[in-house]
Amino acid sequence: MKDEKYYVAIFESKNYAIQIQYILENLGYSCFQLISTPCGLKAGCSYSIKFKDINYLEILKNETSRLNTNIESLHCIERKNGKKTIKKLNYLI
Repeated sequence: MKDEKYYVAIFESKNYAIQIQYILENLGYSCFQLISTPCGLKAGCSYSIKFKDINYLEILKNETSRLNTNIESLHCIERKNGKKTIKKLNYLI
């Protein structure tokens, strides 16, 4: 199993996540991926935005502010030696 580190941005609703992903794709950003929100992060059927480089957070924050919404929470998910760790990150909006 390969080691991996990525970030998951969770939004107030799955509709916001879908809309933001659509906008990012139309702007030419292929570094963002729409995923089902992991059950351990938020209950219910929801979508989130996944990205691998924390530097992309600024792009995501800019686009969410244009929609007058915010990222509800941000998490870092890391897999090392077959073990998965999830860490909630504090960030400035």
